[in-house]
Amino acid sequence: MPTACAKRPRTSSASPEVVIKNPSSVPPAARSSWSGVLKLGAIIVPLKGYSAAVTQRDSPLHLVHAGCGSRIQQPRKCPKHGEVSSEQIVKAFEFAPDDNIVLTENELNQLKPNDDQTIHVERMLSSRQFDLFLLSGRTLNLIPAHAAAADAYQLVVATLARADEWGIGRLVMSDRQQLIGLRVVDQRLALHVLHWPAQWRACPAFETPKPPALTDVERLSASLAPLRKPFEWSDFQDDFDQKLTDLVSRKVTARQHKKPSVIVKESPTKSTPRRTTTPRSGRAA
Repeated sequence: MPTACAKRPRTSSASPEVVIKNPSSVPPAARSSWSGVLKLGAIIVPLKGYSAAVTQRDSPLHLVHAGCGSRIQQPRKCPKHGEVSSEQIVKAFEFAPDDNIVLTENELNQLKPNDDQTIHVERMLSSRQFDLFLLSGRTLNLIPAHAAAADAYQLVVATLARADEWGIGRLVMSDRQQLIGLRVVDQRLALHVLHWPAQWRACPAFETPKPPALTDVERLSASLAPLRKPFEWSDFQDDFDQKLTDLVSRKVTARQHKKPSVIVKESPTKSTPRRTTTPRSGRAA
């Protein structure tokens, strides 16, 4: 019988199997990326938000002209008029093919929501009902904005932790209204930006396989014993940057040790004009 992944497994944030602690070697964010207040019932808490993870930076590699080494430029061009300046570029909505509705910056600014710098919690949801598929990838660690906000902050932390609940609501960030989830992690508040319902996708239907034999399950489970050693996040590192650095270092070193090729240029030789001889006339008798 076909089945669909409409009901995904729920994960409780209180479950002891879930590893949520960051390694001690991870440095904290240097500065706050958001500041405002949390409105939860009758409680208002001034907060500062710090990014829980840095976004992956752009590739450090560039496009250059092979054999020349010059950076490739990508000027903005109009197919009719060629290269255009930034002042000549506007935004438009494609209403139909070759029919663009130009929108001014003032018109677009009117679409931006009013940013009251407030986390509006509108619903409470049990952590067992929360689906981790909703997480969009951006998370903020929230701390009291100042010492006077510490008591109210701890009251919110204790209340959410005791009920094992998430607060679901909205917040304006980057000029867009965001769906957010608020929860307690290690006695601190964490704010997660969520996907909107229109972005959700169900798992495609597939034929339900027959249940495996218990002996097969036990055999596979036993083979996983070496993977159940003490968990350390520091064991998982992206080594691309280090490999790239080593590669560049080797190529720089090789270039420094490479002997420059000496090109001997021959000095141009002046061509000697051809001598023409005149036949001698015979002597007079």
